[in-house]
Amino acid sequence: MKNDPMECSCARSGLIAAVTLFGALLVGPAASAFDDVLPTDDVVFIHHSCGSNWLSGGLHDALLAKDYIDERNDIGYGTSMDPDGGRPESLGGTPGDQTNMNHWIRWFNDYMGGVKQHGCEDGVNRIIMFKSCYPISNVSGDGTEPGDPFSGSQTIANYKAVYRHPSGAGNTYEDGGYSYLALEDVFAANPDTLFVAVTAPPRNYAGSDDDDAHRARVFNNWLKGEWLQGYNTAHPQHRNVLVFDWFDVLAYPDDHAEHPNRLKAEYGGTTGDSHPNGTANAYSAQVFASNPNSILDVAWVAFTSGSVNHAPELVSIGSRQCRVGETVSIAVDASDADFNEVEYAATGTE
Repeated sequence: MKNDPMECSCARSGLIAAVTLFGALLVGPAASAFDDVLPTDDVVFIHHSCGSNWLSGGLHDALLAKDYIDERNDIGYGTSMDPDGGRPESLGGTPGDQTNMNHWIRWFNDYMGGVKQHGCEDGVNRIIMFKSCYPISNVSGDGTEPGDPFSGSQTIANYKAVYRHPSGAGNTYEDGGYSYLALEDVFAANPDTLFVAVTAPPRNYAGSDDDDAHRARVFNNWLKGEWLQGYNTAHPQHRNVLVFDWFDVLAYPDDHAEHPNRLKAEYGGTTGDSHPNGTANAYSAQVFASNPNSILDVAWVAFTSGSVNHAPELVSIGSRQCRVGETVSIAVDASDADFNEVEYAATGTE
């Protein structure tokens, strides 16, 4: 695309100037009015104890080693957060305590704005990771379609309902007088965010029976297979969802002779504790984030190369986040040495 000028007419009285942003830093005299206009990219992780152990077991360092991550933030036990304007306090006074499968539809409909900003010294959380704890891998039945995304009953049908509405994209659920979108519609409405769904880890040998553990794998396979493929087909320009199947990384296969879909022995399966051990956490950090061409790196490249998400697509002016191509108004105080009106022009390219 050719270069287009971005003109600011500025006077000593602080006239309002209209500026169109084309995804490049301003150059010349006008640049002084736009210090640090590009936002930093942060990551927030909604998790409980397994996530904390994974972070301390190597994931924290792996994430901060990325040149595309500036800050790492956490939402967990005890984290308080107000709902977004006009939305209900559906997760109570401490939403961080709530990370079961039926809580995600509330998180991403009622608290999305807070999640994006949580813990950020500057910029926004461009990557949102979220994970339920291992009890969610006790899937007690297939359930009845179309499922209920608000139900605490742990069935495949209810889990699926969280991610997709049975009547298709754009349809809403109703609860407590409020409308709720399934996660696929929320994700599609936020193409500037990379969402990372981390599946719940498997249970130890004695933590569940074969049928419950098998159903956990069935749901996870659906999520990373049929559901994700359908989402990407419907939104090929976004590339903003990654499913990291942590269950599959840590569990024996479905056809294991003795402990199908349970936490492997080397990862703590024999201990009676379903928290993945240090070996599991270190290996998982490598697979997800440390190895060359790691899962996260590949997802980030796809995300930032998408037609919607080519970087830089957001800029910060003062406290406001603005999209490339958006026209905004700013107040500028400027004059020359003789207090005459000053004309500024700056050029940027996509």
